[in-house]
Amino acid sequence: MGRKSTFPHSRIITNVRVPGAEGDSILVTANFAVYRMRYETVDTYVGRYDYKLTRFGKERKIRERRAILDNEALRPHGKISFIL
Repeated sequence: MGRKSTFPHSRIITNVRVPGAEGDSILVTANFAVYRMRYETVDTYVGRYDYKLTRFGKERKIRERRAILDNEALRPHGKISFIL
């Protein structure tokens, strides 16, 4: 059963790149923007994903994913929740 979002949100993933490999893993990066709608306000969070993909049998699967937030400030409420 998947997680249910408390507030409506929209996510855009762009600029997917493969900068190289590390051992048996492929390194992948991508930029993201998440827009969360709450109480007639839209909060925007931007950043980058760093992935390590590893071969499991005949498939590539995510071994590690890191989300790096690139906002200079959070709104006054100072809280953040991500649907990753």
